[in-house]
Amino acid sequence: MRDIKSTLLNRWFEEVWNQNREESIDELMTPDSYAHGILSPEQPRGPEGFKFFYRGFRQQFENIHVTTKDVISQDDMECALTEVTALHRKTGKTVNFSGLCMVRIKDGRVAEAWNQYDFLGMLHQLGQDLTPFTE
Repeated sequence: MRDIKSTLLNRWFEEVWNQNREESIDELMTPDSYAHGILSPEQPRGPEGFKFFYRGFRQQFENIHVTTKDVISQDDMECALTEVTALHRKTGKTVNFSGLCMVRIKDGRVAEAWNQYDFLGMLHQLGQDLTPFTE
């Protein structure tokens, strides 16, 4: 049986998202880390780049809770399956969506992250649908 509570990703989601400890971002990310899937290449690397996403998400949502369903670890890599619930401030609607986060760890900190979250499903729950492209 895996002990997900001993993983860096479990600590990350608990402190950064569930406890709203922004200072943990600085503690748990390397200065040159990069978060694929949530940042554009033009945005800064490291904790400051991630804080751009973090603050923007927190401006739009409250009561954010991330449940770490499972974590697989091997060598310098961890991958977590998560479930996110949050309350959208503008509409008052609760959203629930899942995602995967895989990280490369260096010196006990996140050096690189790959994020695959169901943001399309989240937007659909808020009443926003993709429309077909027409020329």
